[in-house]
Amino acid sequence: MGAIKTIVLNIVLLQSGVFAFGQNKSTVLSEVEKYKNQKIDSLIGFNSDKNKLEYLAVLPSINYNFLDNTFNVGVSLSNLANFYQNKQRNKIELEKLKFQLTEKKENDLFELENEYELILDTYEVLKLELDNTTLTKEIFNLKKAQYENNKITLEDWLNVQKNFQDRNLVLFAKRKNLISKMKQFEIKVKSSCFLQELQYLAINPTN
Repeated sequence: MGAIKTIVLNIVLLQSGVFAFGQNKSTVLSEVEKYKNQKIDSLIGFNSDKNKLEYLAVLPSINYNFLDNTFNVGVSLSNLANFYQNKQRNKIELEKLKFQLTEKKENDLFELENEYELILDTYEVLKLELDNTTLTKEIFNLKKAQYENNKITLEDWLNVQKNFQDRNLVLFAKRKNLISKMKQFEIKVKSSCFLQELQYLAINPTN
């Protein structure tokens, strides 16, 4: 009966965790998107300002004639034509750059979302395994008592110990690997998005 209650409780916690994750994911990715948008705007703005300097090429030339005491103003039609051609070309290149940067941003966000969901899915499965450790420990102690009361052979008891140790080693490796992935992801997105999950893994090591 106790095992059934544990399973039901895990399912409830799992569902509530998914809901919390949906909110957390939205917050984390929105911050990443905001940061990437700022970088795009900054880069586009820099290139726009650089292109504006090209107008200097079409400024009229002013000469002063000392003999006639007059000013001569000259405009190069060639420079003017080149200016408008470059302006149109730069406009097209700027739109192309913006499209490429935006497309890369969307791809990056898509990959981050998939990575985030995969990490949390892995965490939810591992959490169920760790929560089930109490039942596994009880079975281990039961087999130990049976061996001490000569109800199972030494070979059976050694197999029980080996299986128990193998299980703990597997869970230990999964836990360390998941903690590493969570921390790497947090560095990548510059956010403590797995704070609660890391706290749980820290206080629930394998036995």
